[in-house]
Amino acid sequence: MRIGGILSLTGLGLLAGGMLLFPIFTYLAFSRLPLSVAGPFVKGCFPSYYGFMLATSGLALLGYGLRRSRAALVPGLIFAATFWAWFWLIPRLNAYQAAGNTAAFNRGHTLSVWVDGIEFLAVLALLIREGANRG
Repeated sequence: MRIGGILSLTGLGLLAGGMLLFPIFTYLAFSRLPLSVAGPFVKGCFPSYYGFMLATSGLALLGYGLRRSRAALVPGLIFAATFWAWFWLIPRLNAYQAAGNTAAFNRGHTLSVWVDGIEFLAVLALLIREGANRG
């Protein structure tokens, strides 16, 4: 397998695994820890989660770029959406939460969950496509 294939599949696999693990980890934190501990703990994990997503989607993007594949659009959009969420959406959510604006926070949080879910489905679809093409 050429380097582009290795990079794209490694990036996608790691990205999918991290995206699947984070909601499980979040559920476990909120179901096993007191809310006063779980909330700040999970909130503190977001920079690592988004950094991981940027690194792995960037790796997949590089791999698909080397392959000159139109599939690079998927990790490219995920990279852009993650960058937007980390540096635009999350600071606003934090500000809404600090100001006690629960309605705005809930809307923004719902948006972030939908974006993350759509990204995960796109990665999963691309992995399935890759597997079907190699099988």
